[in-house]
Amino acid sequence: MLKKRKTRELAMQVLYLWDTNGQKDVDQARQSVADGSDDEAVRQAALDMAGGTWDQHEAIDKWVERIAPQWPPRRQPAVDRNLLRLAVWELTNVATPPKVVIDEAIELAKEFSTEQSPAFINGVLDAVLKEHQSLIGQKS
Repeated sequence: MLKKRKTRELAMQVLYLWDTNGQKDVDQARQSVADGSDDEAVRQAALDMAGGTWDQHEAIDKWVERIAPQWPPRRQPAVDRNLLRLAVWELTNVATPPKVVIDEAIELAKEFSTEQSPAFINGVLDAVLKEHQSLIGQKS
C-alpha cells in the first residue's frame, strides 16, 4: 500500500515537472524519481504512470474542463491539475478500484495542495468516474 502511494506521489511530481517545463523530458524524470525513492520498482512504476498520463493529458484536460468549466486546468493550481490528470488516467486505464484512486488523490491533495483542493478533486473525480462508468455500461 505504501509503495503504491509513493509511486503516485513520484508520478505526480514528474507530471508537475513536465507541466512546468511544457514538455516530457524522460531524463529529467528519471533524476526526479531517483531522488525520491531507492526502490527501483517504485521508480519505474512512477515513470510508467507519469508517461501514460502525460500522453493523454490534453484529452484529460478537455474532459476536466467540460466537467468544471469554472475551473479549467489552466486556472487550477499546478498540483491539482496534475493530480487530476494522474487520477483520471488511472481511473480509465488501470484496474485499481476507483475508490482507492479517488481516496489517494484526495490524500495527496491534502498533503501537497491548498485547503480547498481535496473537495475540488473529489468532486471532479466523482463526476469523471460516473461518466466513465456510464460509457463502459453503454459498450457492454
